[in-house]
Amino acid sequence: MNGLPSLAGLEAFEAVARHRSFTRAAEELHVTQSAISHRVRALEAQLGATLFTRVGRRVELTEEGRALAEETNAAFALLRQGIARLERKKQTSALTVSCSPSFAIRWLVPHLPSFRARHPELDVRIAADDRLIDPGRDGIDACIRYGAGRYPGLSHTRLSLERITPVCSPALRLRKVEDLAKHVLLHDEVLRDHPGRVGWHRWLEAAGARRVDPDRGPRFSHAHMAIEAAIAGQGVALGRTTLVRRDLAEGRLVAPFALELESALAYWLLTPGGRSPAPAVRAFRGWLLEQIRS
Repeated sequence: MNGLPSLAGLEAFEAVARHRSFTRAAEELHVTQSAISHRVRALEAQLGATLFTRVGRRVELTEEGRALAEETNAAFALLRQGIARLERKKQTSALTVSCSPSFAIRWLVPHLPSFRARHPELDVRIAADDRLIDPGRDGIDACIRYGAGRYPGLSHTRLSLERITPVCSPALRLRKVEDLAKHVLLHDEVLRDHPGRVGWHRWLEAAGARRVDPDRGPRFSHAHMAIEAAIAGQGVALGRTTLVRRDLAEGRLVAPFALELESALAYWLLTPGGRSPAPAVRAFRGWLLEQIRS
Protein backbone atom coordinates (compact mmCIF):
# COMPACT_ATOMS: atom_id res chain seq x y z
CA MET A 1 0.00 0.00 0.00
CA ASN A 2 1.02 3.61 -0.58
CA GLY A 3 0.91 6.07 2.31
CA LEU A 4 -0.65 5.57 5.73
CA PRO A 5 -3.79 3.55 6.42
CA SER A 6 -6.89 5.39 7.62
CA LEU A 7 -6.62 7.20 10.97
CA ALA A 8 -10.02 5.80 11.98
CA GLY A 9 -8.74 2.27 11.46
CA LEU A 10 -5.55 2.93 13.42
CA GLU A 11 -7.53 4.56 16.23
CA ALA A 12 -9.88 1.57 16.45
CA PHE A 13 -6.97 -0.87 16.40
CA GLU A 14 -5.05 1.03 19.10
CA ALA A 15 -8.09 1.08 21.41
CA VAL A 16 -8.82 -2.64 20.92
CA ALA A 17 -5.13 -3.52 21.43
CA ARG A 18 -4.98 -1.48 24.63
CA HIS A 19 -8.21 -2.85 26.12
CA ARG A 20 -8.03 -6.32 24.54
CA SER A 21 -11.73 -5.80 23.92
CA PHE A 22 -13.84 -4.65 20.97
CA THR A 23 -16.65 -3.72 23.38
CA ARG A 24 -14.52 -1.46 25.59
CA ALA A 25 -12.89 0.12 22.54
CA ALA A 26 -16.35 0.94 21.17
CA GLU A 27 -17.35 2.52 24.51
CA GLU A 28 -14.19 4.65 24.60
CA LEU A 29 -14.62 5.90 21.04
CA HIS A 30 -18.40 6.33 21.37
CA VAL A 31 -19.25 4.12 18.39
CA THR A 32 -20.88 0.71 18.02
CA GLN A 33 -18.97 -2.54 18.36
CA SER A 34 -19.79 -3.38 14.76
CA ALA A 35 -18.20 -0.08 13.67
CA ILE A 36 -15.01 -1.01 15.52
CA SER A 37 -15.00 -4.46 13.90
CA HIS A 38 -15.52 -2.93 10.47
CA ARG A 39 -12.65 -0.46 10.93
CA VAL A 40 -10.27 -3.17 12.14
CA ARG A 41 -11.17 -5.48 9.22
CA ALA A 42 -10.61 -2.60 6.78
CA LEU A 43 -7.21 -1.91 8.39
CA GLU A 44 -6.24 -5.57 8.14
CA ALA A 45 -7.24 -5.55 4.46
CA GLN A 46 -5.12 -2.44 3.82
CA LEU A 47 -2.12 -3.95 5.60
CA GLY A 48 -2.60 -7.48 4.27
CA ALA A 49 -2.13 -8.85 7.78
CA THR A 50 -4.23 -10.40 10.53
CA LEU A 51 -3.91 -8.30 13.68
CA PHE A 52 -6.16 -10.12 16.17
CA THR A 53 -7.22 -13.64 16.92
CA ARG A 54 -10.09 -14.69 19.17
CA VAL A 55 -9.44 -17.24 21.91
CA GLY A 56 -12.88 -18.01 23.27
CA ARG A 57 -14.23 -14.61 24.34
CA ARG A 58 -10.77 -13.09 24.58
CA VAL A 59 -9.04 -11.02 21.91
CA GLU A 60 -5.32 -11.66 21.42
CA LEU A 61 -2.83 -9.82 19.26
CA THR A 62 -1.01 -11.69 16.54
CA GLU A 63 2.73 -11.20 16.10
CA GLU A 64 2.02 -8.53 13.46
CA GLY A 65 -0.56 -6.98 15.78
CA ARG A 66 1.90 -6.76 18.68
CA ALA A 67 4.47 -5.02 16.49
CA LEU A 68 1.92 -2.51 15.23
CA ALA A 69 0.48 -1.98 18.74
CA GLU A 70 3.85 -0.82 20.06
CA GLU A 71 4.03 1.85 17.39
CA THR A 72 0.40 2.99 17.57
CA ASN A 73 0.42 3.15 21.37
CA ALA A 74 3.46 5.46 21.29
CA ALA A 75 2.04 7.57 18.45
CA PHE A 76 -1.38 8.05 20.02
CA ALA A 77 0.21 8.80 23.42
CA LEU A 78 2.16 11.63 21.78
CA LEU A 79 -1.00 12.89 20.10
CA ARG A 80 -2.91 12.88 23.39
CA GLN A 81 -0.09 14.77 25.14
CA GLY A 82 0.01 17.39 22.40
CA ILE A 83 -3.76 17.88 22.49
CA ALA A 84 -3.70 18.10 26.30
CA ARG A 85 -1.04 20.83 26.10
CA LEU A 86 -3.16 22.77 23.64
CA GLU A 87 -6.19 22.44 25.90
CA ARG A 88 -4.25 23.61 28.93
CA LYS A 89 -2.91 26.58 27.00
CA LYS A 90 -6.40 27.44 25.83
CA GLN A 91 -7.72 27.24 29.39
CA THR A 92 -4.89 29.35 30.87
CA SER A 93 -5.55 33.06 31.13
CA ALA A 94 -2.98 35.80 31.52
CA LEU A 95 -3.29 38.55 34.12
CA THR A 96 -1.01 41.55 33.71
CA VAL A 97 -0.42 43.66 36.83
CA SER A 98 1.43 46.96 36.88
CA CYS A 99 3.03 47.97 40.17
CA SER A 100 5.97 49.90 41.54
CA PRO A 101 9.35 48.15 41.57
CA SER A 102 9.47 48.32 45.38
CA PHE A 103 6.12 46.57 45.81
CA ALA A 104 7.00 43.99 43.16
CA ILE A 105 10.39 43.15 44.69
CA ARG A 106 9.56 43.27 48.37
CA TRP A 107 5.99 41.94 48.43
CA LEU A 108 4.39 40.67 45.23
CA VAL A 109 7.13 38.40 43.84
CA PRO A 110 7.76 36.59 47.17
CA HIS A 111 4.01 35.95 47.57
CA LEU A 112 3.30 34.82 43.99
CA PRO A 113 3.70 31.07 44.70
CA SER A 114 0.63 31.31 46.92
CA PHE A 115 -1.42 32.80 44.09
CA ARG A 116 -0.19 30.25 41.56
CA ALA A 117 -1.09 27.41 43.92
CA ARG A 118 -4.63 28.77 44.28
CA HIS A 119 -5.12 29.77 40.63
CA PRO A 120 -2.94 27.56 38.42
CA GLU A 121 -5.13 28.53 35.45
CA LEU A 122 -3.88 32.14 35.63
CA ASP A 123 -0.47 33.26 34.43
CA VAL A 124 0.56 36.49 36.18
CA ARG A 125 2.69 38.98 34.30
CA ILE A 126 4.25 41.74 36.39
CA ALA A 127 5.09 45.10 34.81
CA ALA A 128 7.21 47.03 37.33
CA ASP A 129 6.69 50.69 36.54
CA ASP A 130 6.36 53.89 38.57
CA ARG A 131 4.12 55.55 36.01
CA LEU A 132 0.39 55.61 36.67
CA ILE A 133 -0.84 53.45 33.80
CA ASP A 134 -4.60 53.27 33.48
CA PRO A 135 -5.76 49.66 33.92
CA GLY A 136 -7.74 48.46 30.93
CA ARG A 137 -5.27 50.05 28.51
CA ASP A 138 -1.99 48.87 26.98
CA GLY A 139 -2.67 45.29 28.06
CA ILE A 140 -2.71 46.16 31.80
CA ASP A 141 -5.51 44.47 33.78
CA ALA A 142 -4.84 45.99 37.22
CA CYS A 143 -2.43 48.42 38.88
CA ILE A 144 -1.04 48.60 42.41
CA ARG A 145 0.06 52.08 43.38
CA TYR A 146 1.31 53.87 46.50
CA GLY A 147 -0.48 57.12 47.07
CA ALA A 148 -3.30 59.07 48.72
CA GLY A 149 -6.14 57.30 46.91
CA ARG A 150 -7.32 59.98 44.48
CA TYR A 151 -7.69 58.13 41.18
CA PRO A 152 -10.58 59.68 39.22
CA GLY A 153 -12.30 57.43 36.73
CA LEU A 154 -10.84 54.25 38.22
CA SER A 155 -12.17 51.74 40.72
CA HIS A 156 -9.78 51.69 43.66
CA THR A 157 -9.45 49.47 46.72
CA ARG A 158 -7.21 50.35 49.64
CA LEU A 159 -4.94 47.41 50.40
CA SER A 160 -3.08 48.54 53.47
CA LEU A 161 -2.86 50.84 56.44
CA GLU A 162 0.78 51.85 56.35
CA ARG A 163 2.65 52.46 59.58
CA ILE A 164 6.16 53.87 59.44
CA THR A 165 9.00 53.04 61.84
CA PRO A 166 12.80 52.92 61.69
CA VAL A 167 14.30 49.55 60.67
CA CYS A 168 17.90 48.37 60.53
CA SER A 169 20.14 45.36 60.57
CA PRO A 170 20.26 43.53 63.95
CA ALA A 171 24.01 44.18 63.90
CA LEU A 172 23.52 47.92 64.57
CA ARG A 173 22.11 47.38 68.08
CA LEU A 174 20.22 50.64 68.59
CA ARG A 175 18.85 50.98 72.15
CA LYS A 176 17.44 54.51 72.37
CA VAL A 177 16.29 57.12 69.88
CA GLU A 178 19.34 59.31 70.55
CA ASP A 179 21.52 56.50 69.16
CA LEU A 180 20.29 57.50 65.69
CA ALA A 181 22.73 60.42 65.84
CA LYS A 182 25.58 57.88 65.58
CA HIS A 183 24.18 56.13 62.51
CA VAL A 184 23.49 56.92 58.87
CA LEU A 185 19.89 57.80 58.07
CA LEU A 186 18.64 56.25 54.81
CA HIS A 187 16.01 58.17 52.85
CA ASP A 188 13.66 57.10 50.07
CA GLU A 189 12.38 59.90 47.86
CA VAL A 190 8.96 58.43 47.01
CA LEU A 191 6.34 61.22 47.09
CA ARG A 192 8.86 63.30 49.00
CA ASP A 193 6.74 66.50 48.97
CA HIS A 194 3.36 64.91 49.78
CA PRO A 195 1.96 66.39 53.02
CA GLY A 196 0.72 62.99 54.22
CA ARG A 197 4.09 61.33 53.90
CA VAL A 198 6.04 60.27 56.99
CA GLY A 199 9.72 61.09 56.55
CA TRP A 200 12.58 61.43 59.00
CA HIS A 201 11.59 65.01 59.93
CA ARG A 202 8.15 63.90 61.07
CA TRP A 203 9.22 60.71 62.81
CA LEU A 204 12.10 62.31 64.74
CA GLU A 205 9.86 65.18 65.81
CA ALA A 206 7.26 62.74 67.12
CA ALA A 207 9.99 60.80 68.94
CA GLY A 208 11.37 63.97 70.54
CA ALA A 209 14.82 63.40 69.04
CA ARG A 210 15.94 67.00 68.66
CA ARG A 211 19.66 66.22 68.45
CA VAL A 212 19.39 64.00 65.37
CA ASP A 213 19.83 65.73 62.02
CA PRO A 214 16.90 64.53 59.84
CA ASP A 215 18.47 65.65 56.56
CA ARG A 216 21.77 63.80 56.57
CA GLY A 217 22.35 60.51 54.81
CA PRO A 218 22.02 59.06 51.30
CA ARG A 219 18.79 59.24 49.29
CA PHE A 220 17.23 56.60 47.09
CA SER A 221 14.63 56.91 44.36
CA HIS A 222 12.82 53.74 45.47
CA ALA A 223 11.90 52.39 48.89
CA HIS A 224 13.29 48.90 48.22
CA MET A 225 16.76 50.39 47.69
CA ALA A 226 16.75 52.05 51.11
CA ILE A 227 15.51 48.81 52.69
CA GLU A 228 18.25 46.78 50.99
CA ALA A 229 20.83 49.26 52.30
CA ALA A 230 19.40 48.82 55.80
CA ILE A 231 19.57 45.02 55.53
CA ALA A 232 23.20 45.36 54.47
CA GLY A 233 23.95 47.33 57.65
CA GLN A 234 24.56 50.64 55.86
CA GLY A 235 22.23 52.63 58.10
CA VAL A 236 18.66 53.02 59.36
CA ALA A 237 15.67 53.32 57.00
CA LEU A 238 12.07 54.25 57.59
CA GLY A 239 10.14 51.10 56.78
CA ARG A 240 6.58 50.83 55.50
CA THR A 241 4.64 48.02 57.14
CA THR A 242 3.89 46.19 53.91
CA LEU A 243 7.42 46.29 52.56
CA VAL A 244 9.34 45.25 55.70
CA ARG A 245 6.99 42.81 57.46
CA ARG A 246 8.61 39.70 55.98
CA ASP A 247 12.15 40.94 56.69
CA LEU A 248 11.23 41.68 60.29
CA ALA A 249 9.61 38.27 60.73
CA GLU A 250 12.63 36.47 59.27
CA GLY A 251 15.21 38.47 61.21
CA ARG A 252 16.90 40.37 58.39
CA LEU A 253 15.66 43.62 59.93
CA VAL A 254 14.69 44.76 63.41
CA ALA A 255 12.48 47.66 64.47
CA PRO A 256 14.39 49.04 67.48
CA PHE A 257 11.75 51.56 68.59
CA ALA A 258 8.09 51.12 69.48
CA LEU A 259 6.96 54.37 67.87
CA GLU A 260 5.05 53.85 64.63
CA LEU A 261 3.40 56.70 62.73
CA GLU A 262 0.41 56.13 60.47
CA SER A 263 0.94 57.41 56.96
CA ALA A 264 -1.72 59.10 54.86
CA LEU A 265 -0.31 57.15 51.94
CA ALA A 266 -1.18 53.53 51.24
CA TYR A 267 -1.12 50.83 48.58
CA TRP A 268 -4.16 50.79 46.32
CA LEU A 269 -5.43 48.29 43.78
CA LEU A 270 -6.76 50.08 40.70
CA THR A 271 -9.05 48.49 38.13
CA PRO A 272 -11.00 49.96 35.19
CA GLY A 273 -13.85 52.19 36.32
CA GLY A 274 -17.46 51.87 35.26
CA ARG A 275 -17.59 48.10 34.82
CA SER A 276 -17.28 44.89 36.79
CA PRO A 277 -13.74 43.48 36.92
CA ALA A 278 -12.96 40.43 34.80
CA PRO A 279 -12.97 37.07 36.66
CA ALA A 280 -9.14 36.96 36.67
CA VAL A 281 -8.97 40.44 38.23
CA ARG A 282 -11.59 39.49 40.84
CA ALA A 283 -9.60 36.40 41.75
CA PHE A 284 -6.39 38.43 42.07
CA ARG A 285 -8.10 41.14 44.15
CA GLY A 286 -9.57 38.60 46.58
CA TRP A 287 -6.25 36.86 47.05
CA LEU A 288 -4.35 40.14 47.36
CA LEU A 289 -6.65 41.53 50.06
CA GLU A 290 -6.49 38.29 52.03
CA GLN A 291 -2.72 38.06 51.88
CA ILE A 292 -1.82 41.68 52.52
CA ARG A 293 -4.23 42.05 55.45
CA SER A 294 -3.47 38.73 57.10
